[in-house]
Amino acid sequence: MSQREEAARAMRGKILGVLLKDARLAAGKSPAECAEIIDCPVSVYKAYELGKKHPSLPELELLAYSFNVPLTHFWGNKTIAAEHRDPSQVPAAELHALRHRLIGARIRQARLAAKLKLKDFAEEVGLTAARLSAYEFGKKSIPVPELDMIAARLGLTLDDLTERQGPVGEWDSARRDLERLRQLPAELREFVVQPANETYLRLAQRLSELPADKLRGLAEMLLDITY
Repeated sequence: MSQREEAARAMRGKILGVLLKDARLAAGKSPAECAEIIDCPVSVYKAYELGKKHPSLPELELLAYSFNVPLTHFWGNKTIAAEHRDPSQVPAAELHALRHRLIGARIRQARLAAKLKLKDFAEEVGLTAARLSAYEFGKKSIPVPELDMIAARLGLTLDDLTERQGPVGEWDSARRDLERLRQLPAELREFVVQPANETYLRLAQRLSELPADKLRGLAEMLLDITY
């Protein structure tokens, strides 16, 4: 092995060690816990994080599972902190104020669409008109039990009111997508995650966006070609 290859391997080991330590800290685990997971001495696991020794693939698989990160995370060079914004850095006050206004606006819009007067609806859900108005204009935060009751009366669910954008919304959406993927039958999951099938998935997406008449015409054309 040349000196360049040796140096590249050593550097890769150092990067892997940094990624291991970063993932461990993000998962809130100690070196002793990780050593127990892969059944090795604590000193050996610490050597992995320092890049002085290198884990085997089965060990890395167990650690990835324990850290709740994809195994491919360790093939790269980005730490979890770089990939996911620290919640402590999210401007909570600004996000809260914006979310209260958006939720309130959605409630007001649904109430007006249902042609319900403010005072009448407030009485129906056990609130004063002043409090309901403050909720609708985002001046007061709405406790979840009250929000659930208001939403249900307007034909909404709490899920309809959850955030879909921003750091929290994007994180939640990604988690939901992953859970939906997990619920698919095994053969469908295998098909979806294969890079070679991306063309078919994009085609299916485009077909799903076609108006019914165009989709019907396309189906008829394919039948003519086939028969």
